[in-house]
Amino acid sequence: MLQNTSAECADDPSLVRLGAFSDGVFAFAITLLVLTIRIPHPSDADAGNGLVTLLVHQWRNFIAFVLSFMLVGINWAHHRVMFSKFVRANHVLIWLNMLYLMLGVAFMPIPTAILGDWIGNPRNQVVAAVFYGAASTIGGLAFNIIWWYGAYAGKLTFPTLSANERHAHTTAWCLAPLIVATLTVVAFVNPTLAVAGYILTVLLYVLPLPGVVARHRRLS
Repeated sequence: MLQNTSAECADDPSLVRLGAFSDGVFAFAITLLVLTIRIPHPSDADAGNGLVTLLVHQWRNFIAFVLSFMLVGINWAHHRVMFSKFVRANHVLIWLNMLYLMLGVAFMPIPTAILGDWIGNPRNQVVAAVFYGAASTIGGLAFNIIWWYGAYAGKLTFPTLSANERHAHTTAWCLAPLIVATLTVVAFVNPTLAVAGYILTVLLYVLPLPGVVARHRRLS
């Protein structure tokens, strides 16, 4: 599990409501991802191809769904950890969080659907892979802006948060948009490789990276 602290006990009403609203957006967006997969019906024009064929034909959509489901899920998990470090919320934090939820969460079903439908198309798969990577990069940057403001400029974190732990979270989280941005550039040349990189990046962030970074800094 991701590293957590007693900071989760923060009872600032604005912070609690902000977390609850964010959870609702995450839940709604991650549910919408399944709509990117078509449900074949016997009355469809191509039903004569057989149900197995129609399902297999959508393998790219299934991959895009799993990728984005894990991406949004990991974002939720790290968002939860980040907000457990905040002792209070203010006006700027609220609107930075709204910006992130719009760009990095609620919008993701669109690039997911495009990636699933177009990644196998010889003429347009570059656009699909680049669009997905760009959307993920922008979402990652918006996530980091929340942390940078709350942890540094706004000074909203708990006083007990050590400098080592603060730096570990900053390092772990700022790497994600840099990695995905690099993969987005790769997508211009090899979209399949870029998508494989997106998948590997998501798998990497299943790990409790802030805790790993913090331990590495203590040992070094």
